[in-house]
Amino acid sequence: MASVSGRWALLAFMNLLFFGCVFVVVFLAQFLFPPPLYSGGFSMVPEVFLGSWFTMVLGVFAFNLAVSAFVVVTLPGVVFFPLSTGFLLFRAVLWGLLLCPLPTWLFLAFLPTLVLEGEAYVFAAVAGTVAGVSWIKPEYAYRGEGSSRVEAFKKALRECLSVYVLVAMFLLVAAVVENVTIVLLSSF
Repeated sequence: MASVSGRWALLAFMNLLFFGCVFVVVFLAQFLFPPPLYSGGFSMVPEVFLGSWFTMVLGVFAFNLAVSAFVVVTLPGVVFFPLSTGFLLFRAVLWGLLLCPLPTWLFLAFLPTLVLEGEAYVFAAVAGTVAGVSWIKPEYAYRGEGSSRVEAFKKALRECLSVYVLVAMFLLVAAVVENVTIVLLSSF
């Protein structure tokens, strides 16, 4: 938590940027795309999602942690720090487009998952941004501690690892909530 508390302004900015972008895209898509043809029933959940509950949770968690959070959001920011924010915004646009045609009751059913996963991706973007800034401008990343680029990058990677503990916790809870929601909705 100490790593995150020192970056509260960046975290708040990324949260505002991500969730604000999702909201704006959903709002604009209402005007740009025709309303979906919706008969009122919930579509069938593919059988692959109705396997072992533990396998479902583990699969969703592992994919979201390794691919969605690390490879897509954090790793590009380590290379060049604005890329974490860029890919976070790209994910927000995609989420907005996916959420737009959902009926209200289905959106509300998946809202807890969206908030938990979204927050995990925001933390992942903050980790990538800090790691990327640390080797480009070490005095900014660690507030004039006199670190060399290599020392600042090592500190940033340790900070990134501690932030990833929070990312993993958010994504694990989100995977459980998502799978419970899918199982409950498939019983309707």
